[in-house]
Amino acid sequence: MGSTGPQTPRPSELEKPVENSRKGTEGEEEQDEAPKASLKTLLRVLAFGSQFDRIIQTACFVAALATGAAMPLMALILGRLTANITGFGKDGSTASPSQFMSQISTNALWFVYLFIAKFILVYIWGLGFTFTANRTVQALRLTCLRRVLLRSVVYHDEKTPGSLSRTITSQCDAIQASLADRTGVLIQALSMLVSAFAVAFSQSWQLTLVMLAVVALTMAFMGFVVGNDQKLEGKLLKHYEECSLIAEDALGSIMTVVAFGAVNKFLAKYDVVLAQAQKLGKKKGPLVGMMFASQYFFMLIAWAIGFWFGVYLYTHGHISDPGRILAVFFSTLIGMGGTMVLGPNMPLFVKAVTAAGAVFELLDNLEDQDEEASEGASGQAQSARGNSKGHLQLQDVTFTYPSRPDRSALSNINLRFIPGTSTVIMGPSGAGKSTLISLLERWLVPTSGTILIDDQDISSVSVKWLRSQIALVQQEPQLFNASIFENIAHGLSGTDFANVSPQDKAKLVEDACREARVTEFIERFPQGLGTNVGDQGSLLSGGQKQRIAIARAMIGQRPVLLMDEATSALDNENSKVIESLMTRSSNRTTISISHKIRSAMRADHIVVLDEGRVAEQGTHDHLIRANGLYKRLYEAQTSMEPEQDEIDRGEEILTQKEPAAVESSAVPEQLIEHDDMSESGKRPFFSNIWEVAKENRRYWSIFLVGLCACVFTAQPFPAQGILLGRVLDVFQGPTDRISSRTNFYASMFLVVGFGALISYAVMGFFMTLLGVYILKFYRLEYFRAVLLQRMDFFDRTSSGLLLSRLSSDPSNLQELIGVNLGLLMSMFIQIISAAIIGLAFSWKFALVGIFGAQPVVFAAGYVRFKLDSALVEATTTIFEDSARFASDALSAVRTVKAFTLEMTVQESYQKHLASTIGTLHRKTATIMLFFALSESIELLALALAFWYGGRLLSRGELSTASFFTVFIAVIFGGQAAGAIFGYTSNVSKAKLAASNILAMRQRVQPQSKPESLDNATEPKDTGVAVDFQHVSFAYPARQNVPVLKDISLRILQGQTVAIVGSSGSGKSTLLALIERFYDVQSGSLEVFGRPVSSHDLDAYRKRLAYVSQEPRLYRGSIRENVELGVDENSITEADVAQVCDAANLTDLIASLSEGYSSECGSVALSGGQKQRVAIARALIRNPDILLLDEPTSALDAESEKMVQDTLQSIGGDSRTMIVVTHRLNTIRHADTIFVMSAGQVVESGTHVELMAQRGSYFSMFQSSRSD
Repeated sequence: MGSTGPQTPRPSELEKPVENSRKGTEGEEEQDEAPKASLKTLLRVLAFGSQFDRIIQTACFVAALATGAAMPLMALILGRLTANITGFGKDGSTASPSQFMSQISTNALWFVYLFIAKFILVYIWGLGFTFTANRTVQALRLTCLRRVLLRSVVYHDEKTPGSLSRTITSQCDAIQASLADRTGVLIQALSMLVSAFAVAFSQSWQLTLVMLAVVALTMAFMGFVVGNDQKLEGKLLKHYEECSLIAEDALGSIMTVVAFGAVNKFLAKYDVVLAQAQKLGKKKGPLVGMMFASQYFFMLIAWAIGFWFGVYLYTHGHISDPGRILAVFFSTLIGMGGTMVLGPNMPLFVKAVTAAGAVFELLDNLEDQDEEASEGASGQAQSARGNSKGHLQLQDVTFTYPSRPDRSALSNINLRFIPGTSTVIMGPSGAGKSTLISLLERWLVPTSGTILIDDQDISSVSVKWLRSQIALVQQEPQLFNASIFENIAHGLSGTDFANVSPQDKAKLVEDACREARVTEFIERFPQGLGTNVGDQGSLLSGGQKQRIAIARAMIGQRPVLLMDEATSALDNENSKVIESLMTRSSNRTTISISHKIRSAMRADHIVVLDEGRVAEQGTHDHLIRANGLYKRLYEAQTSMEPEQDEIDRGEEILTQKEPAAVESSAVPEQLIEHDDMSESGKRPFFSNIWEVAKENRRYWSIFLVGLCACVFTAQPFPAQGILLGRVLDVFQGPTDRISSRTNFYASMFLVVGFGALISYAVMGFFMTLLGVYILKFYRLEYFRAVLLQRMDFFDRTSSGLLLSRLSSDPSNLQELIGVNLGLLMSMFIQIISAAIIGLAFSWKFALVGIFGAQPVVFAAGYVRFKLDSALVEATTTIFEDSARFASDALSAVRTVKAFTLEMTVQESYQKHLASTIGTLHRKTATIMLFFALSESIELLALALAFWYGGRLLSRGELSTASFFTVFIAVIFGGQAAGAIFGYTSNVSKAKLAASNILAMRQRVQPQSKPESLDNATEPKDTGVAVDFQHVSFAYPARQNVPVLKDISLRILQGQTVAIVGSSGSGKSTLLALIERFYDVQSGSLEVFGRPVSSHDLDAYRKRLAYVSQEPRLYRGSIRENVELGVDENSITEADVAQVCDAANLTDLIASLSEGYSSECGSVALSGGQKQRVAIARALIRNPDILLLDEPTSALDAESEKMVQDTLQSIGGDSRTMIVVTHRLNTIRHADTIFVMSAGQVVESGTHVELMAQRGSYFSMFQSSRSD
């Protein structure tokens, strides 16, 4: 399955509201309210794993605990080695060099054993946690999708498909990243902390208690900071959700946004929300600074107090061996190292907790509200009873939308639909027709009254069984991004034919295609039924999509057929044939909503609704005699048709001409899957980073302050090495001098601690600030770049993919550019400082201890980085595909529910995820080898350093103080080198994100720049508005399929021109070329007397207005929607009222309590009402050329006539109108009518002239008038 139509249609004008999340002060308060989340929320995710997953998680938990517990054992070894060294160097030592080396070698060998153990344990938990995280989150995603699909249509009308999809995808991505990459690290760190102090207690409980008090203070402070950070993160999440809704609005109807020059309006809205998010993000700076500063400050405070108190205990006989003091120190160092591991991982952990809160907020709100949970008492039994007879009855049915409690959408409706008969429901727009369809589908529940199927209340039967008995064709057909065959075959779901053999299924699809007149255009597809319809069916015309939707409804032979303006996009001939076929079945109950009088005349029964009541019902003849509303609708529609004598007069004017041969329709071939974004990940990493740096020069001052702070943040570690070397040297001197020297070195630890406090606070604040600024910049610029892409880009790239990347790529870039960049720079400087200090104190020892092991660390880390980058690029595409699938399914939720496709969607989604998991598991097994090596190699470095350092000591080539100074440099340098490659996942994602963002921005072409250099030259006044000369065109996404073939037509200024023809003949493509959504590939197109490519594009489009076939309204007021394409400051209330009156909107707006300020979301409009708002939106631009693509297809006869009169009245000498339509009775007054077929103009002339020719137009018109 794939994407569907641009917007899920509302049942009628009074649908339950889609609340604007940012309406007024109250909305802002809600916006700032973070999802309630805690560690417990994140742990709830684990419940979605299987028993097998929990067994593996338990084993990995034990392995991570063992890894953490093994590290403090190093402190015991270090304590013994320290005792060996201080004892050997102490005055009066009797140990020989050979004995000393034997002791050193024995103890150093323990590091090798620890290396082997840690390597194995890290590989086990690294691979295991990744494996189970992927599987567990996969189950969570599936559960979310299943539960969301089970929610009622009312729920989905209140939400947007994008917001639900992002919860299922982006939030679950954050959870998966944390569980896979950080769970083992955090468990190891906590285990290290606890076991380190357990070892320390075994050496000296008094000294350990003193140092533990400082650690407890550190943890308490960290808890305070993290708690506040999580609250801010939750509020930020709400703001970014609002950004996604704005982007979803724009990308869902990109042609409308571009045609009305509304790109800057959407960018302005986006920028406002980003500014609010930036304000919140800046508040994170002090918190991040405090988090890192407190860790290192309290650690050094612990060392100062511990050293002073340890010496006190030693000099007073409570500790007999200085090695014990060192064991406690090293244990504390390791334990505090565990707390410092928590710091860099906290931001990702906080995001995961916040994401889990959002996911479970969604799931918890779904509790006991699923449609399955509301099954009737006999629902399960009913689902197995067989097919319905198709007898439907409404008894005293009243329905009121919660958003309009003062007005009933339907009031006291009593209707009976007899099996084997066809009923047409008519009435003005907003009369409640689509609401009736929604009640029959059980999308809505009557406020009062009863709906029966076969004399049984539908509320007491299984909703799945009910919908399996009903086929639905909607006015705006929703197709999935799959083949034509798959889209039609979806109609078999829930029917007796659901499990037929592939051969029988193929035959059923072929039969449905013939009945729905699909065969006539798919036979010319290179791939036939295997042709992909594209994202949202974008590779098909409106009529072709509608015919596929009709075939999907007919294939299952369901007892009841519901049609909501099912043939509005079809030409008259196809419409007549298909309607006749759908209504002639003796076993099917057919209920159709239509504005076409000709459709009603073919029905067995007609129901006329007005203001939610049954105004009249009966046969056509009966209602004509009744002289009521139906007759007025009939007269309004037929008054626009010419009489036969008008046709006869035309014959006298023109002699009959032989009609041109009609060629096969130009149709899309099989969609060639091509992602314009797929090549972006291949851009060089460092060139991307340099590009980012150049684009953000204005933030260099912030970066330089952060960089200076990073230099100082790296210094406490080598300073500790120097001080510790001096401290250990104290124990080799006389006892009476120990106390005096102790006070000095303890005070030095305090000085270093305050230095760390200041430098880390500054680094954390400024680097967080840098990340926040860059995040806002690239979120806005990324969105701008997407909106400015050429239209063929959107033909190849789904809106679901774009929405996903707009959200994830800037965030992934921030993960590197922000505080993580500061930490990485600090680590690099730390390595360099350690090397310098090591070389300064003992170049021999430094060369072996530092440079002997670190190249191996860097090699392992580099290989891991390359593998991780390849994995990120490979799986990102697959995850995006599954995200796109989920978004498409939720966008088409009405179709999913109507055809009981919930299980089909879930199974397909599971297949998408399963392919991702398989790829992840295969590549992760290799990556984890290098991860384990980079995590444990420092132990080999320590073994080598102790052995070689001891060798130099035994030879007298190295002093004890120099040994410990260099050795501490080895420890911290090794830890920094290993820690750097703990960020490979962040760097890999940032690398891909930077490539995506920069590539998108570089693809923006300067469309607003005219290609011609003589822009100042005014065109000659030729009187020609639009002139196509020998134009041929094929859409860039399918170059091998010509849509227009050598078209030549001329439209004079002030003319009203109609373009008619069968579906897929190229009519709408002409409008797209005039709007310059695309450029002609051969021939020439001149508008306003000059080549269209020579115009300044922005100024050019301001002279046009465009009404699309499927109008899209945006969140905001009716006024804001009408003013979309103009500067609202230049428009008065009178201007808005004038165009709304011209579009027949005055009565509707008068009925709304807030008038023009009424939110389009809170007062959901019918299809006809949306169309009228779209027409008003076009008229207010006062365009020179007005382009209308099926402008009255969704209007009732009276509204159609009013709008038609308006369009005629606003034409004149200056305004040119070009109308694409299938309703031939609306265009008989056009100055010129062009008849298209197979991408060519086959006839042209006035209505009278074309009727006299008795060619293609004559046949189409006669078909529209016939019964």
